[in-house]
Amino acid sequence: MKAFRVMGRVLKATYDELFLLVWVSVLWWLGVLLIVTAAPATMGINQVANRIANYKRVDSSFFWAGGKQYFWRSWPLFLLNFLLPLGIVFNIWFYGVNSGWMRVVAVLWVWVLILLLMMGQYFFPLFWQQDDRGLILILRNALLLALRYPLYTFLMLFFQIALLVISVALAVPLFLLTPAMLALSANFALTGLLQEMGMAPQPPESYGKRGK
Repeated sequence: MKAFRVMGRVLKATYDELFLLVWVSVLWWLGVLLIVTAAPATMGINQVANRIANYKRVDSSFFWAGGKQYFWRSWPLFLLNFLLPLGIVFNIWFYGVNSGWMRVVAVLWVWVLILLLMMGQYFFPLFWQQDDRGLILILRNALLLALRYPLYTFLMLFFQIALLVISVALAVPLFLLTPAMLALSANFALTGLLQEMGMAPQPPESYGKRGK
C-alpha cells in the first residue's frame, strides 16, 4: 500500500538528514517557547521538510528564510492546525458529558475533528507546494485530498500520531526529532499523492543525491 511506502520514505529521509532534522527540531521548540514565533517556526520547519520531500537541496537556512518571509501568513495556518482542534475537543467534551441527543452531537463533532486532522496535515505542505498560497485554496485542496484519498490520508495521520505517542514515551526524541519527523511525514504524504498526478518529482534512484 502506498501509505506504507511513504512512511518508509519518511524514516529513510530522517536517517539521511538526521543532524539537520535534530537542529531544526530544537529551533522549532525554541520558537514555540517564545510563543510569538511559534507559527513562523512551524512555517520554517515545513519548508525544510517540503524541500526534502521534493528531493531538493536543503539546509537550515531555509528554516530561517521561511519563518522570516512568511511571519504573518504563518499564523492563520498555525491557528487552524493547533487551536481549532482544541475548540472541537471542548465541544466533544461539552456535549459528551450530557445525555440524550447531545451525545449524538458529540459523535458528530468527533467526525468533524477527524476530518479536520486529516486535512490539517496538508495545510503547511500545500503552502510550500502550491504556486498560489492563498488560504482558501489551501483549505479547499486539503479538503479535496482528504475526501478523495480518505484511507491513505487517515493512515498517514495515524502514522504521525504513532510517532508522537512513541516520542512522548521515550521523552528525548520528543525534543530532538519529533517536530521535524511530523513535518516530514505531512510533506511526504502530500508529495506521495502528487507524484501519482505527475505534479511532484519521483524519488531519485540515488536517494542521497539532491537536486538544486
